[in-house]
Amino acid sequence: MRLDDLVFVTSNLGKLREAEAVLGRSLDHCGLDLPELQTLDLEEVVRDKARAAWKHLGRPVLVEDTSLELAGLGGFPGPLIRWLLVSVGAEGICTIANSFDDVRATARCLICATDGAAEVFGEGVVEGAIARSPRGDGGFGWDTTFVPSDGGGRSYGEMSEEEKNLISHRHKAFIAFRDALGSP
Repeated sequence: MRLDDLVFVTSNLGKLREAEAVLGRSLDHCGLDLPELQTLDLEEVVRDKARAAWKHLGRPVLVEDTSLELAGLGGFPGPLIRWLLVSVGAEGICTIANSFDDVRATARCLICATDGAAEVFGEGVVEGAIARSPRGDGGFGWDTTFVPSDGGGRSYGEMSEEEKNLISHRHKAFIAFRDALGSP
């Protein structure tokens, strides 16, 4: 499998821009909206998405998913963060997390590529905490809620795209994926 052969399947253009910035190249992209397995197991989610994308497109694919694991909730919502964000918004995520003594959070991104026979993974993990209230207006999704430990006290939403791309969970996952794939 080669990076040039893969199509990145995502309907989120923010994820596409971030992946291209990290890899320093344009990616073939398809905005196919795939059904998402509802489980707390991030590997199951991306593996299922990769297989569904492969089946639909019939060519080598690359998918990713993220997880926001709140320590105060025992790791929940994990990969279900999208639905929590839709339900209560960024403010609600902050309110929920700050209702516990422990506001630590783990941002995780897992990438899976498949050519129908083999799978290649890359994972990125960033430790941090949930802000008292959303901060910043950059990024997308829950970026305004997450304050990475190595972010100088700023949320992803308070960082420029370039700053976030240097330390994010997605950045780390794409670097690990590129290394696992053996691509420069």
